[in-house]
Amino acid sequence: MIDRPLPAGATLLVDLDGVVADNLPRLCTYLAEAYGHETTPAEIDEWAYEVPEAGGHVGDVIAELMADHAAWYLGGMEPLPGVADALDRLRERYRIEIATHRIPETHDVSRAWLAEHDVPYDEFHENVPDDKGALAGDALIDDYHGNVGDALSAGKTGVLMRQPYSDPGAVDGAHVVDSWGDVTRLLL
Repeated sequence: MIDRPLPAGATLLVDLDGVVADNLPRLCTYLAEAYGHETTPAEIDEWAYEVPEAGGHVGDVIAELMADHAAWYLGGMEPLPGVADALDRLRERYRIEIATHRIPETHDVSRAWLAEHDVPYDEFHENVPDDKGALAGDALIDDYHGNVGDALSAGKTGVLMRQPYSDPGAVDGAHVVDSWGDVTRLLL
C-alpha cells in the first residue's frame, strides 16, 4: 500500500478503456457481428489475443473500430461501476487528467462520452506518448501493465486496474485494484 497519501493537489493520470469505460463487452459484440468470432470478455486474456477471422489480434480490431466505428464503439461503452462518484471524490483532493492512447481523431467522441456519463476530470491530454510515464503527473491508473510499469520506472505511483489481459506479476511495486472502490480506499 501507499505509505502516505499522495499530497493534496497531486495529479492522477487516468486511462479510459478498461479503467473508466468498460471496453470489452462492446469489443466482443463487434467480434461476433463483424467476424463471427464468439468470445467473452474473460477470454480476452492478453492484447495479443488472436482473432483468426480478422487476420490479426484484438489490438488490430480495436484500431479498426477507432478508425471506422468510433461513435458506435467508444460512444456505446458503459462506464465501470462507481467511476463517476469515485473520480468526483478523488477530485476534491487531486487533479484528474485523462491520458488515453485512443487516436486523436476520436477525442471528441471520448469527451462527449465523459460528459454524457458525468465523469469529472480537469484535463484531457490530446497527445499521449507511447510511454505514459513520460507525462507530467504523480500517479497513473491504467489497465495495461506495460503502461503502469512505465509510470513506476518514471518514479510515479502505479495503480493497475485488473482486467483479464492485465498481468499484475509484470509490475512489481504496483497497487493492483479490482474496482473504483479499491482506488478510493487506496488514495483517500
